Formats: sequence, structure tokens, C-alpha cells
Amino acid sequence: MRRLIETKADAEIKICLEAKQSFSVIAGAGSGKTTSLVTALQHLRQTAGPSLRRNDQKIVCITYTNRAAEVISNRLDFDDLFLVATLHTFLWSQIKRFTPNIREAVREHIIPAHIENKQKDDNGGQSKKAVAARAKIASLQAALDNLDAVDKFEYNDNKFSDYPQGKLNHDDIIDIAAYLISDNAILRQIIGQNYPYIFVDEAQDTFGNVVDALNKVCENDGLPIVCYFGDPMQQIYDKRAGDFAGPSGSIIITKEENFRCSRKVIDLLNAFRNDVKQIPAGKNAEIDGSVFIRLVAAETPLGERKKYTEIQIERTSARFDEALESWGWAGRSEVKQLFLVRQMIAKRLGFPILHKLFTGQFASSNAQEAYEKGEHFLLQPFVNCLYPLVQAHRDSDLRRVFDILRRSSPTFDPQGVNAERTLGEMKERAIDLIKSLSTLWIDNSLADILRFCRANNLCHISDRLSEHLDRAPREEEYDDDLHSSAKGDWLVDIFFKMTSKEIEPFTAFIRENTPLSTQHGVKGEEYKDVVVVFDDIEAAWNNYSFTKTLTPNTSGAPTDGQSDKSRKLAYVCFSRAEENLRILLFTSNPAAAKEELISKELFKENQISIAS
Repeated sequence: MRRLIETKADAEIKICLEAKQSFSVIAGAGSGKTTSLVTALQHLRQTAGPSLRRNDQKIVCITYTNRAAEVISNRLDFDDLFLVATLHTFLWSQIKRFTPNIREAVREHIIPAHIENKQKDDNGGQSKKAVAARAKIASLQAALDNLDAVDKFEYNDNKFSDYPQGKLNHDDIIDIAAYLISDNAILRQIIGQNYPYIFVDEAQDTFGNVVDALNKVCENDGLPIVCYFGDPMQQIYDKRAGDFAGPSGSIIITKEENFRCSRKVIDLLNAFRNDVKQIPAGKNAEIDGSVFIRLVAAETPLGERKKYTEIQIERTSARFDEALESWGWAGRSEVKQLFLVRQMIAKRLGFPILHKLFTGQFASSNAQEAYEKGEHFLLQPFVNCLYPLVQAHRDSDLRRVFDILRRSSPTFDPQGVNAERTLGEMKERAIDLIKSLSTLWIDNSLADILRFCRANNLCHISDRLSEHLDRAPREEEYDDDLHSSAKGDWLVDIFFKMTSKEIEPFTAFIRENTPLSTQHGVKGEEYKDVVVVFDDIEAAWNNYSFTKTLTPNTSGAPTDGQSDKSRKLAYVCFSRAEENLRILLFTSNPAAAKEELISKELFKENQISIAS
């Protein structure tokens, strides 16, 4: 643990728990929020645990991710006094028994809201958007008529709902549960009786309607109470609560310590927000650290839709390399490099074509989401088995080769079809197959590699992938009106023609074997040295404008949305650095930007350099 002494916030939390008083903990980056949360839960185990166990009651702790749930459960010794679960899992467990109520919520609230949304896209014309909206509205109207036939509703963590089949998606679970809890006093009473203490971790990322519903559960004096832990400044996802607050009379507790960052980084964080002023605490209180920002003149974009051309992107990348050189950080693989969007990473690491394919014309939203996780059915064989095998063979690491084969290859499954063969026979078979795979890997198509693997049962090939390997490529020109439902075929055909050249850097990125990451992807992480790149033109994401947010007088005022999103994401990025932080900002006027940054007291003059 990072600390052994009780902080002021921890003492205030205990007072609230003993007084059965709801509270919200505002905890800045690196403040030891999770430690305070676990400490509070452990305190309740000692003080209220015996009576809760006698009454068959539990303390619930709602977390943002499965990973966080595992960490907290482990720190609580997996004690069954606590129900530690993700938000979706907890909410579904509370409402899934109430089929008639769910049906009513879907009929009266969920489907009408979807219809109203789609009606905004229908202008009465014949555009694709309007036609699609009318078709979706008709489908939703038909779903309304068929709801009575649903015997049971299911939640499968899907992106899309199928209401006539009783299948509810990720977003619907949130809206249905919040609606039912807020609308049904009996349900609120049941939740309150079962869970007298409701803890919510990463409260800023909880949905606003869920916060309202939980507050309503705990609106009266005494138990049940709700205890929020989070940081409004680190709310970087859409449609979340952000500025969370407990029910009327709830206490606000601020954690002022920062156990992660060096003094110089904390100075920047404090200059960046005015609601929490952090103080260095723990070992980092002795580390001065460093923060420097380098300003680079942004080029006027010469590409289509005000984007950089490929040559301009190459020059931009060169300016990044020059900055690393100027800081003495060139060639340091341990330095974490943060970019706004994945396309910036794809270009630098060497998988731009793959990225464009899975985010382009032929990629559905599901395909793009699976690609971003490295879980698309086309990519899984390469990410999970084939490239790791090739890499192990290059390293002459036979032990690693055999470990991968035993784990991922049906042919080498110890309980599989070759279980009776001798170790020597299987070793010889493995060496032959890996040599052949490595030869194919050099310049053969991905389709050829997959067919070789299927023929030799080298890795698992899904039925879906196998069907694509067996069919003839699409010869006709793609037409969105005729082929939209089968556009994935064109994606597959393009993928099959590619070689392994871009698979290697993509797999390294997905497996976190590169120093590059998206700025959203490092929330909750920490690194000794961090570089943050702000280039609004190359990122081409209008939701953000770091130049306008940091230097509005120089670059023009951002919209309210741009300012809020950019400020919070910048804070998250800066606060990842334990010791040293470097920032590269592309701006139209470096000299003016420098003066503005100094006047706003974000940086001192000796922290700012301008690229020549």
C-alpha cells in the first residue's frame, strides 16, 4: 500500500459512515481514491459487518470495469459480505425478475425514445438517412406490437436490442433500470433493504439517470446511504454524470493528496483546475520532476476536408521525433506517448491501411468496435496465435512456440486428436509447420496464410471465417443500396488480399507492446515519463480542440463542448506522469501561444520552447 497513515478525507468518510450519512468523495488524480474506498469498506466490515451478516444483507460496491471489480474484490479477500460488480451487472441483477415492469418500461419509455430520436432523421424526403430512419421507425412500431409475446427478457451485453425476442442491449439496461428504480417505490425499498450501503466507484463515469435513481433509493435520513467516489475532472466519456452529487443533505469530501505525481506535475494539475488543490504526498513528495511544453508551427492543411496530406503527416511525425531528440528522450521505449486518435498511432506504427479498412466504408460499428479490441473474427487468429508463433520462431524460442501451440492449436491440444502421438513426433511436426508458416508469412496473402492454418489445424478458424475462405470473392462493384447488408464481404475480400506487413505492428499495439497509446486508453494508468501530443489538424476530431482550449486568444475560442472535453482529457493525460511530463502542441502562432500560456500561469517561461 502507498500509505499507512489515515488522511483527513479518510477520517471524514468514517464519520459519515458512523452517522449513516450519504457522501461524495472528490478525489483528484493520484489521490489514492481506491485505497480510501477499500479502507471504508473494511471499516464497515468491522463495525457493521456482524449485524449485516445476521440480517442477510450486503454492502454493494459498483465499479466501472470487470478489472476494477476484480481488484477491489481481491483487496477485500473476496468476502461475501460485499457484492462487487460492474454497473450493468448490478442493475440487471436487481430488475431481471420483474418481467412485466421491464415490458412496461420498454413500451412506455425505451421504444418511444428511440422512435423520437429516429424521427429527427426523417425530413420526409428520399435521402438514405431519411429512408433508413423511416424503416427503423416501422421496425420499432412493430416491436411495440409484439412485446406482449415476450415471456422473458435477457441481457447479453450486446450493442443492439431485439425487442420482439426479449433481448436488451447495453444502453437499454441503464435506461430501463434507472426508469424502474426511479418510478417504483417497492423496488427502491427492496434494494435499500438488501444493500444498506451502496458504494459507487468512478462515479463521474456513471450515468446521470442512474445517479438520480440511486439518490432516490437513499433520499431519506439514515440507511440506506450512497457513497460516491470519483473525480469530475476525469469524466472523459460521453453521456456520463460528470459532476455527480448525492441526495439532499449529502456531504462533499475532498481528497487533497497526490501520491502519484512529482511536484512539477502537481503544479500543472493545480493550475489546470480550481476545485481541488492537491499536495504532494508519499514518496513522490521528495521528487521535483519536470514539465516542459514545446510549441510547433502547425502547417495549413492541404488535403481534402482540411486534412493533412501524406507528405504533411510525414513532416508532422518528423517534428515529433525532433521534439523527442530535443528532450533527450529519443529511442527510449519506456516513455509513454499519448495521441488523441488511433489513426495517428496507426500511421506511426505502420498499420494505416488496416485501420482505414476497419473504420471505413465496409466496416459496421460492430466491426470497428471488435477491431479496436483486437477481437474481430478476421484478426483473432493472427493476434492470438499466428503472429506470436512467428515472433517466437524468429527469437529461436522453441519453448514459447510449444506453449503457444498447446494453448491455441487444435493439432497440439494435449487432449486432442494427436494425444497418443509421442513427444518427439509432435515436436518434429511443430518445427515443420512453424517453418512453413514463417515462409508464408513473408509475402503471401493473409488468405493463403489462413488456408494453410486451416488445412493443418494450426489455429482455431471460426465457422464464419471458414465460410469466407470458401466463397468466391465479390466481383461486382459495391453499391450501398444493393449491398449494405453484406458490406462485410467487401471488407473480408480486401483483408484477404493484404499481407502480414501491417498485422505485426497492429498486434504489437493491441498487446500493449509499444510505447504508444490513445489518450482515452490510459485513464487509470501511470508511467514515469509521459509525452502528450496535441495536434488538432491531424487528429481531425472536432469534439476536441486543445489549441483553442489552452490558448483561446491565439487560436480562437472553443465551443463549450470542445473546452470541457479537451480540458478534462488534457488533465487525464498530464496526470499519468509520475515524474516527468513533455507536451508537444501544434499551434498556428507559437510565439503568441507562448505568451498566452505564461499569462494564464499554466507554464513558466523556462518550461516553454518553440521549435525552429
